Amino acid sequence: MKRYVFGFVVFAVMAAVALSGKAADTDELMLQGEWNLFSIDVQGKMLPALVGKGGSIVFAKGGKLILKDPGKTDRIGKYKIDGEKIPKQIDLIVSKDDKAMQGIYELDDEKLKMAFSAEGLKGKRQEEFKGENVLIVHWKRQKS
Repeated sequence: MKRYVFGFVVFAVMAAVALSGKAADTDELMLQGEWNLFSIDVQGKMLPALVGKGGSIVFAKGGKLILKDPGKTDRIGKYKIDGEKIPKQIDLIVSKDDKAMQGIYELDDEKLKMAFSAEGLKGKRQEEFKGENVLIVHWKRQKS
């Protein structure tokens, strides 16, 4: 009997590890594409983006990132996610010295929400989507 229980426990742990890796892979695939800025929440105050003037962000394969701001040159960078952490973590790297803007994210098919420290690169990774020193960015998937 002990052998069966032990075998079941080992199987359950292996399945959980495999599924968590698949969840991270799923987020990586779901994230890919272009996202239009919808709104920014700065310390509890919602600032909607003006239609066509809010810019967009493109997540591509291999961790490539493109920031598009109307009237400006596109900025190329990198991103890294960890969908296994709670909350899920994202790092955006667009500076010349490879400093990462560390944040958290929530993702579904059509909406992406990211939270960062309002202090920018100097701030620490947020632990939740609220607080005094939080900048929350809301994105909507661009329709093809």
